[in-house]
Amino acid sequence: MPTEFKLDFLKSNLKYNRIIYILMVLFTVFLSASGVIKSTIVLIYYVLLFLLFLGIDELLFKFKYQKLAENEGKFPTFLFHSRTIIYVTLITAGCVFEVLPAALVVIVLYMVIYLLAQDTILGDVFDVLLNTIRNVAITVVVCLFLFFIQYRKEIKIEWIIEFFISTGIVTMITVLVQNFYYRTVVHFDDKYTKLYFKTSDVIAENNKLIQFREKVEKVNNEINYQKINLTKANDDLAKSNEEVRSLIQVMKYFSGSFDVEKNAHVMINNVMEIKKTGAVALYIDRDIYMNEEPYVEVISYNDVTSSMLKQDIPYIYNSVKARKNLEPLVLCENFDFKQPYLTGGNICNAVAFPAYENDTVYGVMVVTSSKYDFFEKGYSFYESSIMDFTSALISDRLYLKTEDMAKKDGLTKIYNRVYFNQFYPQLIKEVEESGDVLTVCMLDIDHFKNINDTYGHLAGDEVIKTVASIDQKYAKMNHGTAVRYGGEEFLMILRNIKVPVALSILMEMHDEIVDTIVNFEGQEISINTSIGIASYPETCDNINEVLDRADQAMYFSKENGRGMIVIDGLEEEAIRMKNMNTEGDENESTSN
Repeated sequence: MPTEFKLDFLKSNLKYNRIIYILMVLFTVFLSASGVIKSTIVLIYYVLLFLLFLGIDELLFKFKYQKLAENEGKFPTFLFHSRTIIYVTLITAGCVFEVLPAALVVIVLYMVIYLLAQDTILGDVFDVLLNTIRNVAITVVVCLFLFFIQYRKEIKIEWIIEFFISTGIVTMITVLVQNFYYRTVVHFDDKYTKLYFKTSDVIAENNKLIQFREKVEKVNNEINYQKINLTKANDDLAKSNEEVRSLIQVMKYFSGSFDVEKNAHVMINNVMEIKKTGAVALYIDRDIYMNEEPYVEVISYNDVTSSMLKQDIPYIYNSVKARKNLEPLVLCENFDFKQPYLTGGNICNAVAFPAYENDTVYGVMVVTSSKYDFFEKGYSFYESSIMDFTSALISDRLYLKTEDMAKKDGLTKIYNRVYFNQFYPQLIKEVEESGDVLTVCMLDIDHFKNINDTYGHLAGDEVIKTVASIDQKYAKMNHGTAVRYGGEEFLMILRNIKVPVALSILMEMHDEIVDTIVNFEGQEISINTSIGIASYPETCDNINEVLDRADQAMYFSKENGRGMIVIDGLEEEAIRMKNMNTEGDENESTSN
């Protein structure tokens, strides 16, 4: 039988014991009170005996219950067999004191049957024959002893009849109880065995189902993990496709534009938008694409970061250029600054990407972010952007050089007459529409034919280059344009500069030209120029006549002694000023 059943059965027997022993005590007292039991000794004996049985069984049953519950081993069977024999003997021994009344004899026989039944049920020995023999033997001995003592004073036929009847009844009841118990146990054991095997099969199936479920869960977990990886891979692929498409769009823009600085802006703006960076800065050294000054552009969401990048990027460029490799330079990694740059802003990661051509670094792109592990997916997009820009830069530079050769005079390297004829009409239109001031200055080298005849054409070329460089210098200083208009004729075109300011500029330029000595093959050549100024709308109401009026003012200077700066409409004033200067020079010579 299963342990749970035994425990439950034992607990029930303990309750029955209490009830039966208490009932036996009460019944004995009742028999004494009613006069059936006349002996006080018998009364006390059986009351105390039943209470003793109650106390012993409480301890014994609880001990057996504890053994079973804690699974500490099998309860000793001999204790129950000994208990049965002792209890039966003590119950039967009551007749020693006095002849027991019939009612008490019935109680004694009932208790014998009850104790034998308990021995059978709780003894845990399932040998039917052995238990039957033992129980029959105990019954016969009890009856013999009981009736022998009970009827020790006389022997009657009733004694024999009562003995056999009592023995038969007790034996029959004991055997019936035993057989019923054994059959019940066998029946339940059979059911329990079948149920156990069925349960084992169910448990086995459940275990299989559990294993299958675990496998399914494992497969599902793997599938979910693969789904997550696939989703991540799809996201990465989509992001990669977006990056590739953006690079293609930028390359398309490059192919249709020859403006290096616009291309640079488009490139860094694309990096900013695609990668969601905090800031992107680009530095290109001078003389890379015919730029006389370094090019710097910064796009940033943070003004502090923008200021720091503009301040530090030249030094970052020098650090990158000084290295012996072309790998990206990590400036800051997760707030750990590797280089002494950009340390004052909210920058978590920053990397400098070299811009190089034929292993020569010409610039640097700095990318920053306030996000943690921003560059964990690598640098390929940024390096591709820089490489695409470099490829476009090479083409742009070739185009710019070709265009520059077409626009500029081969000797002086300033704009030529052909380019002037292209941009001047557009300039007139813009000035007329905007209402700006347009001042045109024309200058011609005085006695240039004599220079050629005296010193040779190569010397003349040096003079032309000198005057052109000075013209270019002052034009650039004042955001104007210098042009070689003819052989020894030059223009300075000034926008939004009125005549008084233009005059002061030209006077300073004229003094520098006069003070400049051209050294050629050991000979010193002095230079002077005649200059004419015309301005719209100050000296000329028709913007289309400004160039001619400047030319006329310049020729007025040449026809009236040369070396003068003549303002359109103020020719006589120029002569007066020259005469005053001449008289002053003569007076100074006389006094000396």
